[in-house]
Amino acid sequence: MIRSHHFSAILPATETIVTLLPAALLDLMRDAVQEAGLTAVGEVAVTFAPQGLSAVLVLEESHVALHLWTEYAKVSVDIHVCDYSQDNRSKAEVLADVLSLKISGQVDRAQWHSITATG
Repeated sequence: MIRSHHFSAILPATETIVTLLPAALLDLMRDAVQEAGLTAVGEVAVTFAPQGLSAVLVLEESHVALHLWTEYAKVSVDIHVCDYSQDNRSKAEVLADVLSLKISGQVDRAQWHSITATG
């Protein structure tokens, strides 16, 4: 049986986050992933004209993606982790909390939506 956990939120972003360059956003994401006990294995960041930035870390456990909406000072966050050899839901929850704190300066679980799928 395969089980996966998906967390998503649109978070308010601090001024510091909104002005990040791609390398700095990837650094922030790598730090958060490591703090949550997950393992990054690949990454990509893309800037958009006239503004905006998306970054994705591929994880051994699946992925995390951030999309900066500079003009709205918002960040769309997508976290997806799979349970291959262990239950990774708690790690995804930690990642959501760490990213919330880094992006908006606060942790507010009410802003997050989650589903667990099995098959």
